[in-house]
Amino acid sequence: MKLLIPPEPLLLKKQSKERNDYAWDIDSLTLWFGNRLPTYLWNDAGWSAPLKAEGYTWQSFLKILSLHKKEMIRWARNSISWKDFLIKLQDTITDPVFKTILLKKKRHPQAIIDG
Repeated sequence: MKLLIPPEPLLLKKQSKERNDYAWDIDSLTLWFGNRLPTYLWNDAGWSAPLKAEGYTWQSFLKILSLHKKEMIRWARNSISWKDFLIKLQDTITDPVFKTILLKKKRHPQAIIDG
């Protein structure tokens, strides 16, 4: 699966800088500001259709993004390009081990608990 690289959401990037002036807490990650960056990718960039076709949901997509908090911050601080950030996301999305674990938990939570 190959996801298209959408235009960089410069307004979101600018707003994250204005709100935080780089004083960010990675655990709370205000860059999410109301899930606007994930929503941009899922809806506006059109990632939802190919991801749903692979079995991903909005919740599993948020989980993937949560694994890339540091990259989000690096992108907002201009230390990683938009394209490089999205390539890292795609690497996680297409990783067969990650996909198996994430989607298995979604479909069979009791089987995982029972081992």
